[in-house]
Parts: sequence; structure tokens; C-alpha cells
Amino acid sequence: MKLFIVTVILVLLVALKMPRKRTRHELLATIQFALLMNFVTDLYLDLKYKLYWYFDKEKIEWLYLVVALGEIAVLVIIYNYFPLKSNAIKKFIYILGWTCILVLLELYAVYIRVLHYGEWNIIYSAVVYFISMYILYFVLDYTADRRETQ
Repeated sequence: MKLFIVTVILVLLVALKMPRKRTRHELLATIQFALLMNFVTDLYLDLKYKLYWYFDKEKIEWLYLVVALGEIAVLVIIYNYFPLKSNAIKKFIYILGWTCILVLLELYAVYIRVLHYGEWNIIYSAVVYFISMYILYFVLDYTADRRETQ
């Protein structure tokens, strides 16, 4: 668990110190939409269908805040460097690469018992990550600062 917390702190530092390629508005809108999608997904898949859950189901874990902060930091890194002006193949490869990284992070979360599977499995996660990242790409593209083209 200590390694998990240290990893989240390092990812947060990277997200805070990296050079910005996107405006705060672009990142904020994209991250807020991502968090909303995550909340709704977790609400249904965890509470209603019991497919997966975080930590202990019987009590509130304050460590979930570490998970949320880590998620935000990773999303800031992903969408700050998203190749908006590249062709479709580069975007596909970028999303596929990050999908693989997110799947590995999820497997690590399962290994250290932050995340628990009920009827869920990692293949479902890979598909959901891939689709979610495309949805967030469209959100980012919609909110992208177009001042330089006007």
C-alpha cells in the first residue's frame, strides 16, 4: 500500500510539473466529464450489479481519495499530451497504448487489494478504457481552444 501511495504522489508531481500543451479549461472540462463518467459507472457496476468494488465494502475507506487523486493525475497526463492534430492512426495508437497502461495499473490495484473483482474481469476493463478514452477525446476536441485558428 505504501508503494501505491508513493506512486500516486509521483504521478501527481509529474502532472503538476509537466509543461502544459492544453489550456486549463480544456483539461478541466475533460477531467470533469471523465470523473462524471467514472462516478456513474462505479455507481452502477459496483453498487447495483456488484461487479467490482474498491477496498472494503463494509466501511468507508479514506484511501479512496488517493485512488481519485491518482486517476485525476493520470488523466491530466493522458489528455495534456493527446495528439489532437495528428491523424486517426496516431490517435488510435495513443489510445491503445494508454489503454494497455491503464489495464496494467488496474491489475496492480487488484494485486494490492485496492480493487476487488466480483463478476468483472480485466478484458471488460480494457474495452471500457478504450471506449472511454475515445469519448474523452471527443470532449477534449470539442473544448479545444480554437483561438489560434480564428
